[in-house]
Amino acid sequence: MCRLLGWSCERPVTVSEVLGAPALARLQELATVHAQGWGMAWYAEGDPELHWHRSVSAAGEDGDFQRFVHETPSTRGLLHLRLATPGLGLGLVDTHPFVAGGLAFAHNGAIGPIDKLDLLLPPGAEEPEGSTDSERYFARLRGNLGHKQGGAAVARAAGRVLSRIRWHDMSTNSLNALLLTPRELHLISLHDPEAEPTVQVWPADYPTHPPYLDLDLLQRDGLAVVASSGILREEAGTTKVDPASVVTLDDAGRVTRTSQITERIVNPLRRSA
Repeated sequence: MCRLLGWSCERPVTVSEVLGAPALARLQELATVHAQGWGMAWYAEGDPELHWHRSVSAAGEDGDFQRFVHETPSTRGLLHLRLATPGLGLGLVDTHPFVAGGLAFAHNGAIGPIDKLDLLLPPGAEEPEGSTDSERYFARLRGNLGHKQGGAAVARAAGRVLSRIRWHDMSTNSLNALLLTPRELHLISLHDPEAEPTVQVWPADYPTHPPYLDLDLLQRDGLAVVASSGILREEAGTTKVDPASVVTLDDAGRVTRTSQITERIVNPLRRSA
């Protein structure tokens, strides 16, 4: 289980500017629990190249985290804090974001059982570098997308991933994810609103907390931010994202589309083609 943060802005901004001091402090506090690595992917102004960085260190103990958060401006990007699923690898190849075909991807959720994860891979897929469900989810999502990368296509592709999970009698509580493309950032919101993790996911001194799988959207002039719960808690104007939708941010800090995902995660999972 993990924490996701994505943003788009009409001007170059650092993560610390995107969040502001209170939300950045909450992100860093969450990193004390989500401590099995972190990663970031981004586009810089006027640069068509995708940039990314991954670390197996806890964000709060990694000097590079502070450098990237405070000193790396971007116009679109994503950041991921990892709380690894038991039984999956802890190496750099298992750390988000995953990058392939000009796309960057970060996931929050768990897909199982572990011994069935390779059933997610599309035909002809390359051997995964790591052990994670997330890397295989990304491969299947890319296979479903083909050459299309718009919000509606991402919504269809994510729904087909869920259908495949059900077809093989697998389970998931969340396919929440961020997909960064050369032109847009997509937030995939696909989870069971009633599901809660069975492991500790909040700092021990949190007296209350929101539903773990909820996703938030914050829009200001020239800036759009999407985040996992617990990050944007007090900022005015924050709204909840529908749990079966894709929110698309353009390269100028705007939400350009919200696409519904016809497949929804419900409990118990039903099998579908």
